[in-house]
Amino acid sequence: MARIDPDFPRMSAGARLGVLALCLGAGAALGFLGTLGHQSLPPVGVAIGLITVALYLAGLRAWGGVRGPATAGAVGVGIVVGAMATVTDGSVLVPGNPIGYVWLLGVAMIALVVLGWPSVQRAPRPAAASMVPGGAAAPASERFTEEKDSAQP
Repeated sequence: MARIDPDFPRMSAGARLGVLALCLGAGAALGFLGTLGHQSLPPVGVAIGLITVALYLAGLRAWGGVRGPATAGAVGVGIVVGAMATVTDGSVLVPGNPIGYVWLLGVAMIALVVLGWPSVQRAPRPAAASMVPGGAAAPASERFTEEKDSAQP
């Protein structure tokens, strides 16, 4: 199975700017759709919206290996959600009710958790031992003699 490794830090500057612009635009679209739909079915609409935002940002963080793409996605979501809501009295799209506040604070909390999560470095795996008696540490001459001895009746 092929490993997906975008190697974001080693991309050219133009490629990195393009990836960040796409992440920002997709985050803005996700924030727009989530803001429109979070009041649709009272508890389910906001849950679907928050789960979608969490999966999007966590996926960007895992894909990029660095915080850049996830930060751009979080900024896109945050700008649109913040622009579409008036926190003091509420608005038509984000009313000042509990579900509206869950949507606003949930997006912010998800972004903080995803961006603040520490990067985990995987420990290098030791080389697999050989199937030949004597293991991988035995010199080739010893392995050859053991194989020759075991082949005789």
